[in-house]
Amino acid sequence: MTTTQHAEPRDPLSAFHVGGIEVSERSVRAEQVLCSRFADHRGLIELPALAVLFDHAGGIPFHQVHGDPAAATLQARLSLSAHGRAQVGDTLAARADVVMHDDAWGSTTVEIRTGAGELRCVGTARNVRVGRAPVGETPSGEIGMPPATCDATVALPEPIPADLTGREVVEEIATKVREPGPLAEMLNGTVEILDGASDRDAGVRFRVQTEPWMGNMFGTMHGGVIATIVGQAGSFAGHLHAGPGQDHSIGDMAIGFYRSPAVDGGEVTVEVAPIKTGRRISSFEATMASYDDVLLSRATLDVHYH
Repeated sequence: MTTTQHAEPRDPLSAFHVGGIEVSERSVRAEQVLCSRFADHRGLIELPALAVLFDHAGGIPFHQVHGDPAAATLQARLSLSAHGRAQVGDTLAARADVVMHDDAWGSTTVEIRTGAGELRCVGTARNVRVGRAPVGETPSGEIGMPPATCDATVALPEPIPADLTGREVVEEIATKVREPGPLAEMLNGTVEILDGASDRDAGVRFRVQTEPWMGNMFGTMHGGVIATIVGQAGSFAGHLHAGPGQDHSIGDMAIGFYRSPAVDGGEVTVEVAPIKTGRRISSFEATMASYDDVLLSRATLDVHYH
């Protein structure tokens, strides 16, 4: 796979082409332009590519309603369900609404639809007010700025031969015979297979080298980027258990944020282990840790096979 030069991302919103943010007292609308740079190792747009849009839109309404511009808010947990698959070239529209809040906590619903109104993702964000002060500008201040345009062509991966098992595909990625896909490359990600007592117990380790553009207003990793990394790791684990030519997709992901890593070039790792594998659905647990083994995030994911 070859790529052309493109503008370096400044923050998660510019990196994932999120913009067009419109806010009211209790809701927000935002857009995302999907390009091939957000495709996975199969050339498909999966749930992880939508996580920055989901997380960012899900956080703004709670910040609006509690009315203290000096107080910062974060998401403590996200729950996302995919419905159908977005396509390269789609412009997605997110709507987020606060459905409950007090001074400390809030719950926000999020829907992401295509321009034609087709639902692609729905879920909730659990918001929390925190005492830390921001150390820099937040991308959410760019209200009304349009999404970044696809200013360069990123080639999609070569089609995967239908006779390869999922394990064979992931082994090729782990040994660098096959590219990990544009999204994983943007995340500086590499894949390792973690063998267990049997094939059913096998999982993956996804290593990511952080960069400053991944940061939030505190200078640590944006929750949407964390969810993207964890989700991409879960997708590789799901493919590991797929049969020859079998399609898979992340149906559901619930992720809790415990600590946010620095984005100073250090490494974070996500280890994904199967909870239960099946012919139509497999469930996984994914754990993100820092280079010095501090627990950062944990998620459960359901992978659907088609």
